[in-house]
Amino acid sequence: MSEQIDLSAATMADFEACRDKPIRLTLDGESMPLTIAEIAPVGGPERDGGAFSVVFRGPVEPVVEQAIHQIEIEGTGETALFIVPLGPDGEGMLYEAVFN
Repeated sequence: MSEQIDLSAATMADFEACRDKPIRLTLDGESMPLTIAEIAPVGGPERDGGAFSVVFRGPVEPVVEQAIHQIEIEGTGETALFIVPLGPDGEGMLYEAVFN
């Protein structure tokens, strides 16, 4: 079993370190690959590690609904993330997770 990622302590640097690692989203027993498309600071409440967003890119189909989804980053572990679909960008479907 993979180690759980501590989201309360996650930082932009933690996700930068994962930029080139395989990422899988699991939904209804099926998994799909994701990549990190963008990591950016956001305004908002102060939190340890700063507030930021991570934009993931997945395949155009299927589109995953806004919800909490199981994400696994190779070598880092797995966690549940609330992600929101942003729409396609010409290379795939974009999803955002905000840490604030």
